[in-house]
Amino acid sequence: MAAEAQTDFLNEQMIDVLANELEKIDQLESIRIEAQHGLEDAISDLNSMKKQLSEGASVTLLEACRDSVVDTVTGQFGLASLMIDSRDGGSVTTTHNFEQGVTANPGDQAKYDKFHANNDGSRKWGDVRKEVGYDKPLPHLRKNKFKDDSPLTDDYSRREIHKDGRTHADHVVSAKEIESSARNHLHMTPEERARMACDETNIAYTEARINQSKGEKRMENFVDPESGNVEKYGLDREKMLEIDKKSRQSQQITVDKAAIKKYGSELLETGGKDAAKLIAYSAVGAIMKEFTQELFSVIKYVFKNRETMSLKKMLTTFKERMTKVLESLKAKWFDLFKGSLEAGITAFFSNLLVFSINLFATTLKKFVSMIRAGFVSLVQAVKIIANPPEGMSKEEARFQAAKVLIAGIIGAASLGLSGAIEVFLQSIPGLQPLMMFPIPSDGRTVSDIVAVTLSAVLGGVLTSIVLYLMDGFRRQSKEDKLQIQMVCKSGEIVEYSTMLSWLSLSDAYQQLFNDARDQAILVIETESSVEASHQKVSRSASSFAEKISQLKNRRN
Repeated sequence: MAAEAQTDFLNEQMIDVLANELEKIDQLESIRIEAQHGLEDAISDLNSMKKQLSEGASVTLLEACRDSVVDTVTGQFGLASLMIDSRDGGSVTTTHNFEQGVTANPGDQAKYDKFHANNDGSRKWGDVRKEVGYDKPLPHLRKNKFKDDSPLTDDYSRREIHKDGRTHADHVVSAKEIESSARNHLHMTPEERARMACDETNIAYTEARINQSKGEKRMENFVDPESGNVEKYGLDREKMLEIDKKSRQSQQITVDKAAIKKYGSELLETGGKDAAKLIAYSAVGAIMKEFTQELFSVIKYVFKNRETMSLKKMLTTFKERMTKVLESLKAKWFDLFKGSLEAGITAFFSNLLVFSINLFATTLKKFVSMIRAGFVSLVQAVKIIANPPEGMSKEEARFQAAKVLIAGIIGAASLGLSGAIEVFLQSIPGLQPLMMFPIPSDGRTVSDIVAVTLSAVLGGVLTSIVLYLMDGFRRQSKEDKLQIQMVCKSGEIVEYSTMLSWLSLSDAYQQLFNDARDQAILVIETESSVEASHQKVSRSASSFAEKISQLKNRRN
């Protein structure tokens, strides 16, 4: 019984040990899997970093200048800027510019000349008043007002007045004030100004002496307490100011409607023309760019192999390469159309931007070109940030947007230099006739086109240098970060490798422990077997002795 109890106790110990060992094995297996996966990921990341580091080399500065110059000359800061009708004050005459004598078209210039002549004292006010027809509707208005039998009340004094020559129809806002407004002249015809002056909201019936005393004065000045007119004529000051306010509000609405109509139609017309020009030019510009870049490539190839190529071979090579360009353009026609349409829309909205600025400040011709070209860069930058290309991180999108904006600033600044370059070209002895020669298509001179091209080249080179340096700094920064990350990854690899080494060593120790445990179990089992055999022998011996004793007792 003691041996059986000992055996059961040993079996329970073995079960407990086995359960603990299985739990440890599960834990070690989880650690081993984690270490193996971690090591594989770390090695993969390290290889990826090495690849990024090897691919970090950028194009040479010469190649960057070549590509940038081609883009700039054919882009919005180069020949494309000539497609836009840039002039002082923009394409639409604003009230602010009209007051300064800056107009966008011959029709508005004629209006300004008339406005200036009517208000600078060179013409008698009576002649102007008669020519516009400010008083022509008054007799008819008085006749209609006097034809019924109801009493007539003075609009200024609130007294009853006579329906005869002693009562006048007065312009609340004087005809002279209406004629002296630049805004009225710009947005309204003489007939419209006369009609507005004689609108029922601007006509008041009063005594002749009051009307003659008021004359061309503003209502607020006429009823000023210090003037003494209120007491002298027995006027209702509050009522008169109320009539004046309503009249001015009505006129403001009338002029606003005329301004919206004029601005709207002219913005649609000028913006539409600019958009159509840019759509056509963008398609042509894309073709020019493809041909120019391929031409550079062919010239480089021919120059490199000039000693082994005949003239016929050179011409054949050029033909083959140009044919490939045409095939490429045919395949990309939809993208070209899409890009051209986008350029046209941008040109339309840049016209709106210039118009908005000119509502408050007059922009010079070159500044208009700079604004409109720079607006393209701004739109592109916003587009990159708002909708980054697939696979581009937000950080990279912001960097690319910054490059676009900087390129736009440099391009706009270089475009501003074209005026100085044009003056210089026109001053070169012997070249003046050629430089001053007008281009029949749009009236521009040769010097204008050459100046824009040269300024675009200058801007392209400068842009290339700046962007090349920006890329260099960013590349160096990325390389430094990659180096640091690679060191960290190397540390991870060492850690995971060490972990796996320890796990291998743990496996060896575990195997040694298992062997020792198996030997111990074998010894215990052997001891149990020997003990069982001993007990069996003891029982057999006891039984033998008992039987011998019984035999001896029988014999005696």
